[in-house]
Amino acid sequence: MVGAVAGHNNQVSQIDAQNRQILSGYNQRKAAYEKSNLDRVGLYAAKLIDVEIGQDEAALSARKAESQVDLEEDAALRAILAQDEELQIKQMQARNFADEGGRARSFGVNQARLAGRQRGKLEAAASELMVQGYINKREARLKGDRARTELYRGVNLGPGTPGPAPEMPEYLDYPSPVAAAAQVALGALTVASGAGAFSGGSSSSTAGAGAGATKMTDAGTYLNNSPSQFTGGTPFNYTPAPTYNVTPGRLT
Repeated sequence: MVGAVAGHNNQVSQIDAQNRQILSGYNQRKAAYEKSNLDRVGLYAAKLIDVEIGQDEAALSARKAESQVDLEEDAALRAILAQDEELQIKQMQARNFADEGGRARSFGVNQARLAGRQRGKLEAAASELMVQGYINKREARLKGDRARTELYRGVNLGPGTPGPAPEMPEYLDYPSPVAAAAQVALGALTVASGAGAFSGGSSSSTAGAGAGATKMTDAGTYLNNSPSQFTGGTPFNYTPAPTYNVTPGRLT
């Protein structure tokens, strides 16, 4: 009987140690899973900040490019206007006429015509410069928009889906205390039966067996009484199955 109780307690202790190892491994996997989720969300938040900074830089770069085009266009137009003023002066100087006895003769006609042609070229260059400036500014704006769009595409899908959460562990089953109690009761029955068999012998053996039999209760009395009421042998103090608490946490 003592061996049955000790064996039961030993099995409970071994299974309890194995279940605690299972629980510790599960808690470690769950903590690593939670950490990976926090790292994933944190990296995404940092990436959002980087994207916002990159988009601002792309927009600023495009704006600077447009401003540079405006400056170059203004400088070219000022040069064209300066040349046009010089040509206008030449045209006015070429329009002087001389009166020679009823005949009028002009001076510098060829220079005036040449100045007119040059002024026409300058006006065409000014128009072409305005068109080219518009094209350059639009290209700079589109380039900035493409850069901002590419940055947005890197974060538009969100931080991504988390990986599979660790499954709840399956613990080992503990031995049934009812089976251990049955073994103890069976041992008590065996002892009681042996004591009855020895009671039919000699007087000396009968007295000895009777003395031992008076201290042993039968199986029914053992099963109905609590361990504290069992006075004929070692009380059945079996180890109950422990409970486990999973480390608090959030699984997503």
